[in-house]
Amino acid sequence: WRSKTPIIFRAMDQWFININHVLQRRDYAPPLPKGEGRGEGEGTVIQPATSDAGPTFRQSALQEIDRVKWIPDWGINRIKGAVESRPDWCISRQRTWGVPIPAFYDANSEPILDARIVRNVAALVEKQGSNVWFATSAADLWKQVKPADWTGPEAVAKSADTLDVWIDSGSSSRAVTAQRPELRGADKAFQADVYLEGSDQHRGWFQSSLLISLAGNGAAPFKTVLTHGFMVDADREKISKSKQAQAGYEKPQTAEAYVKKWGADIVRLWVASQDYRNDIVVSEERISKVAETYRGIRNTLRYQLSNLYDFDPAKHSVPDDQLTGLDRWILGEFAKLEADVLKAYDAYEFHVVYQRMSQFSAVELSAMYHDFIKDRMYTNAANSSRRRSSQTALHRMVKGLCQMLSPILAYTADEAWEFVPGVSGSVHEGEWKSRGVEISSTQQETWQRLFELRGAVLLELEKVRQGKTIGKALEAETELKVPREALNPDTHVAADWVAIVTVGESQIGFRRDFWSESNLVDLKEILSISRIDKTAGDKPYLEIVVRRASGQKCERCWHWETDVGTHAEHPTLCGRCVQAVEESPVA
Repeated sequence: WRSKTPIIFRAMDQWFININHVLQRRDYAPPLPKGEGRGEGEGTVIQPATSDAGPTFRQSALQEIDRVKWIPDWGINRIKGAVESRPDWCISRQRTWGVPIPAFYDANSEPILDARIVRNVAALVEKQGSNVWFATSAADLWKQVKPADWTGPEAVAKSADTLDVWIDSGSSSRAVTAQRPELRGADKAFQADVYLEGSDQHRGWFQSSLLISLAGNGAAPFKTVLTHGFMVDADREKISKSKQAQAGYEKPQTAEAYVKKWGADIVRLWVASQDYRNDIVVSEERISKVAETYRGIRNTLRYQLSNLYDFDPAKHSVPDDQLTGLDRWILGEFAKLEADVLKAYDAYEFHVVYQRMSQFSAVELSAMYHDFIKDRMYTNAANSSRRRSSQTALHRMVKGLCQMLSPILAYTADEAWEFVPGVSGSVHEGEWKSRGVEISSTQQETWQRLFELRGAVLLELEKVRQGKTIGKALEAETELKVPREALNPDTHVAADWVAIVTVGESQIGFRRDFWSESNLVDLKEILSISRIDKTAGDKPYLEIVVRRASGQKCERCWHWETDVGTHAEHPTLCGRCVQAVEESPVA
């Protein structure tokens, strides 16, 4: 059926494993490391069956399936159905290649299959390779592997049958995991944390691994089994080797071709972006879209690193309780991101990691926070408290972003890590610790109201811009008129209002303020709008006035201020910029 050509069927004697026999009790003992020899019974201590019948091999397999975590959860029903319905397991093949079944035949053509002989053959194959069975005569093989106390019939021929390849792959728990100290499981030497393969392997590798390990080790070889779908072409046809000989079938591109065009990290990100529980469509269009997301994430890292060029975390880090309200807000959102990403990684939901990381990079960071802090990062004095506060937030986030991205964007995360101040080595060697800030529910509600209020102001701002009254937002000033009872004090957010609205000036209630650092104390009693309703009953509740800012444009910060020109040494700068220049001449 693989070659799509007619085949000949013939009746042959075959070797089977009985699935419904009652198990003998097996106590697992770890095998000796390579090179220390093999003793009889090593790895498994077989005890005689007790008088109680006990479960059958099939029943024991079904019980063991219930102890394993299956991702997605429908995998448990699929493998249970496969185990419940399978007949006796035919393990022999008539091929000229493969692992030989180590059986001999006596003069009456009766098979000789003894555990001691099998182990002696295994020791011989370990030294000389499996071809020793085919290259050596039956008589010479028999001399080398016959037990010293053998009392049975003498062998005159050897088996020409080979093992089912599922025996080869299914025995990896004993042959690979248990044999290598760096791979051995913590609880059971043969048990791996995760097996993963395609959805067709519940009848294949997953099942053969389970049955062989259960027989030889007494337990499943895995704690978790992850099932993924198939790669399919644009017509949603499975991409497989057996189709390549068919006329008109174009061989799909290899992974190497995509890596050469897009780079390894973009290919990794594309794979992570797909919900592997379903079939994955391979197309240039889809990878191209993910490449755009990748560039957005990379630019996020570049922005944050570029604003940390003069930041020494040992000298300039700001304690949590001294961070500005805006920085506390973004670190609070970042803490939520870390929790969501960690949960998704633990559940192997890599597409959720991709979605949360890309959304946070594009929305909370690029479209909001990074835009909000440009003024303080570029125009405040280099060592100003507000600038250092935002640098502290950027530093904590870029470290966390690199570590969250490192399992997927292996190269990009390591490259960015080299430029993070105060770290060393590789990102893949570090420990991921949460760097967010937990903010109270009251503060969260305050910020939610502020962003709702911001949305209302931006709508009015756009109307004025379309009317050609202003060009950019910095040319505008806003006035918010609300009843005094609508004001709810919050010291953490008052000074950030102009930053998130990105206007030149703002007025709230019955007073006018410029939101400079010098009058923060005076502002703490007036901001945090508790309601942003347009109306309350038949009276206006919130009035938003947007007009062209008074004063002149500062050539350094581009804000329109009334004190531009009042400083003789810097006639084109506003008072805030004059102070920044005098404190930090290179700013």
